[in-house]
Amino acid sequence: MKDYYVILTGSKNNAGDYLIKYRAKKLFSEYRPDREIVDLNGWEKLSDKSLEIVNNACALILLGGPALQNKMYPKVYALRENLNDITVPIIMMGVGWYSKVGNWKETYTYKMDQQSHLLLEKIANSGYASSVRDYHTLNTLNVFGHQKVLMTGCPALYDIEKIKQDVTFSKKIKKIGYSLGVSMVTSPAMMKQMQNVLLLLKKIFPDSEIVTVFHHSISKDFLDTAGATKKLYKTHIKFLNWLEENGFPHEDISGSAENLMDFYSRCDLHIGYRVHAHIFMSSISKYSVLLSEDGRGKALEKVIGGNIIDSYTSVNDSLFIKIIHKLNIPYDNFKPNSYILEDIQHMFTYELSNGIKFLQPRSEIDRHFEVMLKFLKQLP
Repeated sequence: MKDYYVILTGSKNNAGDYLIKYRAKKLFSEYRPDREIVDLNGWEKLSDKSLEIVNNACALILLGGPALQNKMYPKVYALRENLNDITVPIIMMGVGWYSKVGNWKETYTYKMDQQSHLLLEKIANSGYASSVRDYHTLNTLNVFGHQKVLMTGCPALYDIEKIKQDVTFSKKIKKIGYSLGVSMVTSPAMMKQMQNVLLLLKKIFPDSEIVTVFHHSISKDFLDTAGATKKLYKTHIKFLNWLEENGFPHEDISGSAENLMDFYSRCDLHIGYRVHAHIFMSSISKYSVLLSEDGRGKALEKVIGGNIIDSYTSVNDSLFIKIIHKLNIPYDNFKPNSYILEDIQHMFTYELSNGIKFLQPRSEIDRHFEVMLKFLKQLP
């Protein structure tokens, strides 16, 4: 039997989370064939049996997602009450920060609790470099004093078969995938924006098939999924009803990487709010426009460039607002970009004539792939 890594992942229902895991396993299989992979749920505490599996591994790898946040340990990664129970190196791979506002200056004032800093210290003392998915996260860790970090990008960026392949520009847009964001859960204004963007797309592409995509399930079974919220489900059903009333087709791709890859592979263009829809389309050299609704999207632009438009100008993410929302008191905490329809119209007018930013992500992904290889090769 080969030696192995244990990876802790966060895939519950969101198709993007499954894509991270799927692509990471492909990278391990191709570039670290000397290691098997044992996959455990990151949000579950390590039982004594799981701990034994972990401590017999070559390393424990915290994989992907916006895990670098307040209460990273034990909210995101439950691990053990005593971190010293874990005796193998703990290494991050493609982990990112989590910020609603997402400005660069936040990387200098980013807050994490003491428990999470204990985990970061243990990771730093592993003797191996960790990897993060964007430069905002890299700078945040540098500010905390952690220098042994590589900016590899998210593992989902890398389709091994597409690396360094030539990309050709085409004006043919037959099928469009339109992905919905989650900001509409607390913001009626953002829901209205998402509806208006879809109506605009119908005008810009009258002869194209436009399908609205749900990355989280619209089935009632979603409520039985770990970490599911009734608010997200009810908001999606509300949007689904609007789609059906206005004659727009939709598709549910939740629950697996395969669903996401199959759907978007059949599209010529993605536009919308889901970061991993944008990542996947960019990874296979297809056109994508991300309407950023938080710091993940803003940070991604510094990694791969391309067409990323801010869908909002400000957001109130204070503790007071979080309490209000928890009490189910309506309060719209987003201020949408009032020029987003113009931004989208102007962008398509230019890009469909020239294709400059549509083609940019391919070269940036290829450059960062070399850093990902460097990270993989230095693992124990």
